[in-house]
Amino acid sequence: MVTPEFAPLAAFAGFEEYAAVAVQETGAELAASVDGMTEEIVRHLTTRTESAGLVAGPVPAVSAVGVKEWLTRTSEGPFDGGLTEFLRQTCHMGPDGVTFPGVQVPLPPQMILALVAWVQGRILEGLAETADVALVSAAGGAWMNLFMLQLGIILEPRLAQPDGPLGHHETAGFHPYAQFAGFDAGQERILAGTGPLLEPAAGGVVALAYDYLLSRPESAGYFQDAPHLAARKRTLKTWWAKSTTRPMDGDFHRYLSRVADAHVKGGGQFPDVVIPADLTIALMGWVEMKVMMALSTLARGADGEFVFGAVPDPAGAAEVGKAWMRMLTLQLGILLKPYLASPTETR
Repeated sequence: MVTPEFAPLAAFAGFEEYAAVAVQETGAELAASVDGMTEEIVRHLTTRTESAGLVAGPVPAVSAVGVKEWLTRTSEGPFDGGLTEFLRQTCHMGPDGVTFPGVQVPLPPQMILALVAWVQGRILEGLAETADVALVSAAGGAWMNLFMLQLGIILEPRLAQPDGPLGHHETAGFHPYAQFAGFDAGQERILAGTGPLLEPAAGGVVALAYDYLLSRPESAGYFQDAPHLAARKRTLKTWWAKSTTRPMDGDFHRYLSRVADAHVKGGGQFPDVVIPADLTIALMGWVEMKVMMALSTLARGADGEFVFGAVPDPAGAAEVGKAWMRMLTLQLGILLKPYLASPTETR
């Protein structure tokens, strides 16, 4: 059901048979919504100022048929080499051009990433209409993971190991396409209300993540010795604290950009440790799946404030999940900046 030909790091990301089954079973329930979702994606691309000018022209550059085929194949599987080949044929344009399924012109990679984040939120909304809260969290996490793995395939022609860190990180905001991704003030308020409830779990998050990373052959070799491992654990704990308690703004962008630079050749405290882009993408898929499950313990109380230890209704779980998944996917865009940069942008 899930083969290495789909994504070599699918097992590392945690997208295995149970996750594939969760996508297929809930995908069957979402089938009635595919036409509506297709129309929404086409409308988003053709009416948003960020994308409208790129897809405008005498010949429509957005194919509803192509978008629908992608949504259908994503929900039905199988998750094998056939799906990967479909994504490559649909989304790879020329030597380094990339686009979104159903679009016939190249798009900026960060715009594609933001559009995937927008679709993630729409999928969670659809699940809330057809499933209970347990499925919204568990199956929703599987869907989010699948989108991350697909994103890695879509961006393949643009992902390259840079010769060095970017080293320049001025920005006026969290992500250039945050609004395009649907990450707005309302979702920032959700993060501000739920993040502090999850922040105390930092120690458990670090332990869970590094137990997993050290247990996997794909990642264990990137930790050179005990001091390096300790430093990486401190970095992850800092990231979790900032992600749960700090606003997603220009300061966060600069912070995460420095983290991205530390992953490439010649960057950070350990310049010989080079993390490939596909590992970063797969790990974000794993993180999103785990976070979606954790969010099932957060709900709004009687006063409208979020509380820990309560079970939300499906719509509430989707509301919170949408904010977190879009935020994490946009964070991935920042972490991939050095890998997506043109050679002239690296120093």
